[in-house]
Amino acid sequence: MTSDRQSAPRKRRHSKACTRCRKRKIRCDFQYPKCGACTIADATCLGYDSVHGANQPRSATSHLEQEVARLEAELERINRQSKTHVDVAIEAVDKLSTDLATTVVLPQGLTRKQEIQPPLTSSFFLSGSPPPYLIEWSHEYGISDHEEDGSSSQIKLSSVPDHVVNTMLKHYCEIYRPLYPAVEETDLFEAYDRVYNNKSPSPFDIFCVHITLAISMQTLMHRDEKRATSASYGFWSTAVGILRQAGITDLWERLQVLQLLTHYGFLNPKHVDCSKCAAAATRLCLQLGLQHEIPLSLQKNLDPAALSSRRRIFWHSYNIDCAVHTVRCRPFLWPRSASTAQFSDTDSQSSTSRQFCLLREIESEIAWAMYYPTLVVDDLPWNGSFRQWFTGVHERLNMWYQTTHQSINHGEKIQFHELLYQCQIMRLNRPSPRCPNPTLEMRKKTVQSATAVLKEFGTIERVGKLFNIWHASYFMMESGCCILGIILSAMETSRDGGSRLEEDEMSILSRYLPTLPHLLWKLSRRWPDVAQHAAVMNTLCETSLERFDSWSKGKTVDRAEIARLKHQLLQNSRFSPLPADTSEPGDTSEPFLFPEMYPTFLEPGLPNDAQLNFDPLELVVPAGDGASNTAWIDPQVITMQDTSNIPDIYGFHNDDALIWDFEGLDSEEILAALAW
Repeated sequence: MTSDRQSAPRKRRHSKACTRCRKRKIRCDFQYPKCGACTIADATCLGYDSVHGANQPRSATSHLEQEVARLEAELERINRQSKTHVDVAIEAVDKLSTDLATTVVLPQGLTRKQEIQPPLTSSFFLSGSPPPYLIEWSHEYGISDHEEDGSSSQIKLSSVPDHVVNTMLKHYCEIYRPLYPAVEETDLFEAYDRVYNNKSPSPFDIFCVHITLAISMQTLMHRDEKRATSASYGFWSTAVGILRQAGITDLWERLQVLQLLTHYGFLNPKHVDCSKCAAAATRLCLQLGLQHEIPLSLQKNLDPAALSSRRRIFWHSYNIDCAVHTVRCRPFLWPRSASTAQFSDTDSQSSTSRQFCLLREIESEIAWAMYYPTLVVDDLPWNGSFRQWFTGVHERLNMWYQTTHQSINHGEKIQFHELLYQCQIMRLNRPSPRCPNPTLEMRKKTVQSATAVLKEFGTIERVGKLFNIWHASYFMMESGCCILGIILSAMETSRDGGSRLEEDEMSILSRYLPTLPHLLWKLSRRWPDVAQHAAVMNTLCETSLERFDSWSKGKTVDRAEIARLKHQLLQNSRFSPLPADTSEPGDTSEPFLFPEMYPTFLEPGLPNDAQLNFDPLELVVPAGDGASNTAWIDPQVITMQDTSNIPDIYGFHNDDALIWDFEGLDSEEILAALAW
């Protein structure tokens, strides 16, 4: 016991003397906050802290302050460690979004080689756009002497005076860019400076400048079609010559190239497949994540111009891809929940783009609802019954037209908005899979809108503004087929027993239908693929109008002949323009509807939807003179001047708003400068 007690360690007693006094082995007077020796020496008076096992200031105040600081640091460390997995995931997503946005919006961003993308010069993109529907296709009409125009020699930009090129680029930015903003105006002129002055331009710079000049040259078609077309093809040849090197390593450049190619394809469809270019641009937008809006908390750290460009490029792809689908009357299904991108608040063109995209959404909604009623859709675009939607979409379309027509900004930049409006009214009221047997009121609206389309195209062609020939070919064919369908259906009834057509309607149809072959022949000079459509419609219109003239005079028309003409008409229509035999349109006020498969829908709308509160537009057709026009006898000699004396029953102002010229420069001076 004694030995155990002696071997137990003794607990050391710590001295209350300060550290300095202990080390110097002098007497410490234990005064606070400093002992006398430390005060005289002006030294820090430290004492041993047995709790922490370290020397601490003997000053109580200083010691407590350090303890508070230590505890705060410890609390902050604990709080950092208490984040949940959700917090960590949100931070990671925000960081990735910021990194992606910063990388994508800069031209020098993504630089990995695109091995899975087809070359921009491949036949996949440069094989020509799809022509309107025609069952019996023959290559006999697909070859034209004008085909050789596409191989024009290249134009050297240095050979064109600087002020001429500058004027043409400004014209492009004022007339064409508002609806097709593939490239920023400042970027375009900076690229032009590098190309014109040979300041190490990139392949994208060269392509961008020459393709926009090729587009800008369309305006001079009304002055001298041959020279303007030759110059436009010359710029195109230069652009396509450098295309192989553009957008190879930069996704942002490739996206802009695809959008510019789509726009050019609308104007010259024999050079570019606009449908494939538009689809490729949309896929690339989704690949880059442009459909997602950058989180608000991170937008302040981004360049506003870069953020605006990101939004602009995305909505431009939406616009052109939707147009490619709706012009061909194909469904364009864009799930609303898949996109959070907004329209820019800083871009001066954003308001016009927003208004244009609103029309595109209405167009795609009409195409899906009226022509693909059995198509299953997850993200449904309206709420209520079909009849409610049918009334509502007319109101929304009228509101869009009134808003655009009454706005100077929208009216000037959305060219041919009246034509676009009439095309959708026609598609809503003509026979369709959703409503195969329209009512009498719907048939009247079809007559008004279809003839208005041909009337407006005649005006546009007369002033030399028939630029978007790809769109024009489809709408011309559709309106012509609708008119022929109405005429052939009317001839099945007895003229003495009551006609489905009124006298003024018969006069209007007889006046405007003969212009269709002439317009198609005009298009075929720049797009040979349409020549066969022109030949087919020429024969069909001539025969139908001849029978229609006899029928309107009370003569009997052979039903077998009508059946043969109907069969020929169906060969030119993706959807039958002939009403179903379910009932007589003149005997009912309710249309025969395809059975409703989807009873509930969501109210449509785009991000930042405009509030449209104008009254609907009412179209009234005044009584005509009832006389039939037999000018169809030789459609080849029909000219657009033949329709200049026809009253403008739709309130269009002919060519007042369609005259475009190069500001500050004579058109002849531009054409002379481009002659080589």
